[in-house]
Amino acid sequence: MKFMWNNIYDHFRRKTNTTAFIPQIDGLRFLAIFMVVLFHINIFVTNKIPFTFSQSAKDYWLYNFLNTDRKGVLLFFVISGFILALPFIKESFGQEKPVELKKYYLRRLTRLEPPYFLVMIASFLGVLLLPSHGFISESSRTFANLFPSLAASLVYLHNLIFSQNLSLNPVAWSLEIEVQFYLIVPLLVRVFKFSPVVRRTILSTAILGFVFLQHQIKPGFYSLYNYIQYFLLGLLLADLYLSQIRVKINFWLAIFLGLISLGFIWLADVRTSPYVECLFVAFVFMLYFLALTCEAWIKVFSIRPLVIIGGMCYTIYLLHYNLISLVGNKTIFFNVSRSYPAAYLWHSLILIPIILLVSAVFYLLIERPCMDKDWPVKLWRWVKNLINKKTPPPVVFMQN
Repeated sequence: MKFMWNNIYDHFRRKTNTTAFIPQIDGLRFLAIFMVVLFHINIFVTNKIPFTFSQSAKDYWLYNFLNTDRKGVLLFFVISGFILALPFIKESFGQEKPVELKKYYLRRLTRLEPPYFLVMIASFLGVLLLPSHGFISESSRTFANLFPSLAASLVYLHNLIFSQNLSLNPVAWSLEIEVQFYLIVPLLVRVFKFSPVVRRTILSTAILGFVFLQHQIKPGFYSLYNYIQYFLLGLLLADLYLSQIRVKINFWLAIFLGLISLGFIWLADVRTSPYVECLFVAFVFMLYFLALTCEAWIKVFSIRPLVIIGGMCYTIYLLHYNLISLVGNKTIFFNVSRSYPAAYLWHSLILIPIILLVSAVFYLLIERPCMDKDWPVKLWRWVKNLINKKTPPPVVFMQN
């Protein structure tokens, strides 16, 4: 059994090129994608179930527990800030050679674009051709209506151009914000030219300042402005992590603080006020810091099944919404109870294994190979060899 788990772990483990593998980061990714998937299944079940529940879903604690809105995505933003800042901070600390911006941007392109393009094109075809794909109305399901949405999504401008309409893959809104962050990372990391006290003060002030600013000034579309504090929180965590800042606390106190942080992160409604969101940011910081530096929480977030699933989070994120719609619109008519908790559990047991299975196949075939920074060169070499094998050798005529 141990050998089998080791084998699965080796096949699924995320490949890294510029930074050392930090397993608990994938454990935190598991937490984020877990919140996102459960939330979207909850939306689907409560909106698509073909009967009225025996008691309103909103009366159950389970509904409020699952109604996490976009908080799973916010956790992803923190991780992105952390991971992308690491090589730049190591450069500023003199631990690694300077980051070449050309390679940095090319790596973002080759790592993320192939899975994204494939899924967006598949989403376009699925919505256009499959009648069971139910989150876009029948009247809107035409090439003329859908192709502009696809084109805007492929250049990461759907939030700006079609701010009032769903994307062909509704979760893609956050990926557009991630791309905006990728573009300005080389500017943001200039803060690490300052002394530790100055840069941490700048980052902390900016994080809190943007929280209050966003609750006052709300543009009509989503952009990096709406969420930049979470990326900056990732930069702050990366700074502390690489600076070897550690806080020694009692084991049981660490467990208590982590559980309190998890509870607040899961249950808080960050939309209510800037003060609640500031507390949310503080508890996210505490949980992530514990996961990165506290032995007990490192072990929790390094549990291999969590690391495996968390490592596939990009694929799961890209696929899960359309899979819920595609499969769920067929299975939603098979029910065992009019009770909301029973109905939610039943459809989760149907949908989650399918999401994991399809995602695992896509991850192994598409996403994980793209984690190799040299995959374009290797692919081109393979294509050339294939062509050369199929090309017959030239005919040489013997001369008398």
